[in-house]
Amino acid sequence: MIDTIPLLKNLTGIGFVTYIYAKELRKSSHEFIYYYAWFSSSELKERPLAAYDKAVTWVKRFIPRPYFITHAIKTVIFNIILLLKKPDVFFQPNYISFRMLTSTPVVTMVHDLSHIHFSQFHPKDRVEHFTSELVRSLKNSAKVIAISEYTKQDLIKLELAKEEDIEVIHNGVSKNFKPLCEHLHASTVLEELKLSEKGYFLFVGTMEPRKNLDLLLKAYLKYVQTTSSPTPLVLAGGVGWRSEFFDALLQEALKLPSVRKLGYVSNETLPILFAAAKVFIFPSHYEGFGLPPLEAMASGTAVIASNSSSIPEVIEDAGILINPINQQELLDAMILLDDNKDRRQSFEKLGILQARKFSWEIAAKRLEQVFIDVTTT
Repeated sequence: MIDTIPLLKNLTGIGFVTYIYAKELRKSSHEFIYYYAWFSSSELKERPLAAYDKAVTWVKRFIPRPYFITHAIKTVIFNIILLLKKPDVFFQPNYISFRMLTSTPVVTMVHDLSHIHFSQFHPKDRVEHFTSELVRSLKNSAKVIAISEYTKQDLIKLELAKEEDIEVIHNGVSKNFKPLCEHLHASTVLEELKLSEKGYFLFVGTMEPRKNLDLLLKAYLKYVQTTSSPTPLVLAGGVGWRSEFFDALLQEALKLPSVRKLGYVSNETLPILFAAAKVFIFPSHYEGFGLPPLEAMASGTAVIASNSSSIPEVIEDAGILINPINQQELLDAMILLDDNKDRRQSFEKLGILQARKFSWEIAAKRLEQVFIDVTTT
């Protein structure tokens, strides 16, 4: 049984990882049940409640409710389904496993511990819920999956899990992310977006303080002063919590004709957006893995990313790593790859090779083996 609650929203971050794992695991001989918070299904559904988005928004606006009440209702429904379906194992890809009335073994995935390291960048009720529930969740898990060695060491250092209870399984990268020449309809998509091939800097991610968008915007505002023909900056992704931290800076940047804000980009468009970028920039303060830089590398796009947390583990020497609090380092890297085609193409080639080390198919097989291990021991 897989908790697929993250699929109820647009597929970003954990939602995307959940969907990919569920899709890959479905290829095995085992049958899986998908739990969607308010119901379960033997069918994998992407955005199963999308048709009710407006109704859900209306309910949230006029009938506000504390986070813990919503979670309590989901827990009751979950336990009813658990008692009826009697699964061999429960996979929780989103940190907090439910309080259970059965002894079903639980495998819990931990993506990062940003609620501890950057609590100011999360809603207060979410931090409180994670703080009170994560210890219990991990303690009651038969196995904890960390998506990077960095996250594993973080769990051990903070005494949230023992080393022998943690399995590191790196995220993979979808085969949809590939060099521009392999995309059949790239020119049409770029024309619709009014973008040119290898003609823009790109940022992809939820626009929230942890992603360090303010550093990128400050560096770009300096960059445009160094050239009479600046490479455009394209920002893709939805607006996250506490965006007011950088909103004034964003509005200032958007006054420039060379800055574009696309908002959420569909799964069909995103690979082309990555592949057509001149340089992908990801100055995030903290990541449990760092999937967007990996997707950029697989797309044959040069990468500039921060040297913090797990990001160097993913990129290694296939991109330029900068200090996420050093604006000048980012500016210098942008100018270097903007002007030096040879260096840029060198990183493009290195990135493609580096990305081949990460496979969703292999990751899913390793995860399935964990399921088998916890049900046979």
